[in-house]
Amino acid sequence: MKKTLLILATAAAAMTANAQIVALHSTSGTQIFKGNTALNTAYTAAQNGDTLYLSGGSFTPPSNFDKQLMIFGTGHYVDSTMATGKTFIQGGITLSDNADNTMIQGVDINGNLTFTANQAVDNVTVRFCRMNDFAATGSSNPSQNLSLINNAISGTVNLENVVNALIANSILGYFAANTNGHIIQNNIILSSYCSWGNCNFGSGNNNTFNNNIILHGTTNWGGNGNTFQNNVFVNAAPSYGTTFTALNNYTNIPQANIFVNQTGAAFDYSNNYHLQNPVTYLGTDGTQVGIYGGTFPYKEGAVPSNPHIQQKNIAPTTDSNGDLQIQIKVAAQEN
Repeated sequence: MKKTLLILATAAAAMTANAQIVALHSTSGTQIFKGNTALNTAYTAAQNGDTLYLSGGSFTPPSNFDKQLMIFGTGHYVDSTMATGKTFIQGGITLSDNADNTMIQGVDINGNLTFTANQAVDNVTVRFCRMNDFAATGSSNPSQNLSLINNAISGTVNLENVVNALIANSILGYFAANTNGHIIQNNIILSSYCSWGNCNFGSGNNNTFNNNIILHGTTNWGGNGNTFQNNVFVNAAPSYGTTFTALNNYTNIPQANIFVNQTGAAFDYSNNYHLQNPVTYLGTDGTQVGIYGGTFPYKEGAVPSNPHIQQKNIAPTTDSNGDLQIQIKVAAQEN
């Protein structure tokens, strides 16, 4: 209850003052930071295991996050953040090796989410976020147990320095090379990288692709030992690499026949990524392929899992007693 009241107080202050506000919640209590440097100042004060709640607004992050933190924004869909405003992180986020067990939810990263090259950043979860690229490069000290769920990633997903990743129920640009040993399920993969006449939506070995929708007309995956099951391909004859397993895939499906309303090869808030015929293309678990099926169905509006402010009503002036009347409608989240 105390944490819920903290969130409400922070949001109300942000809406009233129209300023960037970060609430730092720890075992010792709560601190509120305001202004252009709020996120940097809150990060400096934070200890491993603390939680940062970000209001709507634009925040400049520290040069890298090297602590174990939970970070909650308000979300990145305009229609779900009308009462609070979207949370923007300008210039990208970098996590370093002491940021194990970090969770990030509900932020629009105007840049990339990056793991410092050749540093192991383990057990990171990123949900309900938007970003340009995700990159974990190198190979000498791989990160483990990365979860990217319910995100919109416009560009490349580079998992070179990651083992045991789960990429699920997200809208993705394409994968880079050296994607090895991961589970990639119930995503929409929008495009391929084309160079010198060759187009690939990624490459790597021993990955499992289940229940994805892969749109690019020239679809190739480079690598060995990959498994492809119950994926929808626009391409009539996709290449699965060498020594592959391919079961129950749907091929040669026109892009115009897949979604309720979607065009092009880029993420767009105006698109409707629901399937025209959800029972026609079923995944390995009997639910629909794509982002609305599987274990982590895409949440409308990508609302983060902390209590979400849906409506606000703030009086323009104080009353005769000097009190400011504030009414806020909040919805609890199940996930």
